[in-house]
Amino acid sequence: MRKQTHILLLLLAAAALLSSCTEGLKPPMLSDTASLEVASTTLPAEAGSAFVSVRTDGPWVLEIVDGAGWASVSPATGMGPKNNVVLSFEANTGVVTRKLRLVLDTGLATASVELTQESGAAPVVGGGGQGESTARPHWLELPATSSFDGLDFFSRSCTIDGKALRNYAYYWDYTNRVSHWVAYPLCRVYLGNSGRSEAWGYDPFLPASKQSNVSGGYKEGDNGWYARGHQLPSADRTANESLNATTFYGTNITPQNNDFNGGVWATLEGKVRSWANSSDTLYVVTGCVTDGAVHYVYDCSNNKVTVPTAYYKAVLRYRKDATIGHAGYMAAAFWYNHEGYPQTFSKNESLSVAALEEKLGYELFVNLSDAVGNVAATNIKSEKPSTVNWWWQ
Repeated sequence: MRKQTHILLLLLAAAALLSSCTEGLKPPMLSDTASLEVASTTLPAEAGSAFVSVRTDGPWVLEIVDGAGWASVSPATGMGPKNNVVLSFEANTGVVTRKLRLVLDTGLATASVELTQESGAAPVVGGGGQGESTARPHWLELPATSSFDGLDFFSRSCTIDGKALRNYAYYWDYTNRVSHWVAYPLCRVYLGNSGRSEAWGYDPFLPASKQSNVSGGYKEGDNGWYARGHQLPSADRTANESLNATTFYGTNITPQNNDFNGGVWATLEGKVRSWANSSDTLYVVTGCVTDGAVHYVYDCSNNKVTVPTAYYKAVLRYRKDATIGHAGYMAAAFWYNHEGYPQTFSKNESLSVAALEEKLGYELFVNLSDAVGNVAATNIKSEKPSTVNWWWQ
């Protein structure tokens, strides 16, 4: 293969010389420098494409050494530096990640980069109303689940700077086509400069027929138009583009009043990020309430999607060296009716986690007692955030 590549490079150089009509032009020389650049070494599970940048002065050949059966590059040959080589890849429907290796050959030098595609068929449970009765151990952000409510628990992982991390978990309602909650850790490692991917699409964990098609926005239902509201905000997952894209899956989106979405709710989301920046980790649960819901919208496949009656957010802050709270932990919660919501953010809408649990009818941060003991967990959940100045600085 190396010999064939070398011959191809010589032919490319000769072709480049023949295509020029400049007198005295020297034939392009094989380059002794080569490098490859990609925005992220992690590819999402769904089918897509990514740009690869080639850095060399002469003719080159770019080859997929591993993964050739599910990925391709275009163009595979060229002359000089090129920033927009397209790597196309098929969806990974398997339960494990898979890798491919790109090799750039200039005839005198080579460079390579290895990329990993996330797994796409790894739900924690199997989509039949058999949600786990207990949450994963040590994941402090998780609420309680049940084996008898017809909902399913899923969790999603991610890779940031080569390190495997959990991304978020959600509790899916097949009837209303919304997640009752999305739970996730938030700290600086998840934040970066990727911006919004706008990659609206299906969640690879579920069949398309079992979720919402949010790619083109919601259609009006019986109560006008609603915006696509993130439960895990896009701005909370900006370490890389593939990570951000997972926040645009339909399982993370609900119909939200646009003024609410861009108003008091957006202000609260910004507050959460600022609290995370002053914490070792902030554990967050964002949820919606469908009890008593009467309004609906249609998705782009004409499926009915329930408009929630209320939204909530609960946060559990941990900082090892904290001088307030209990064992380094403190908590706050917020509840907003979807109609009649306040126009501005204030501590008047805050409540203790224990009070929110009473409204919801299920437990939040179910693994907290394992971390700090029952007494401390009760104190943390019962504390009224309106009396703690740290939240409002």
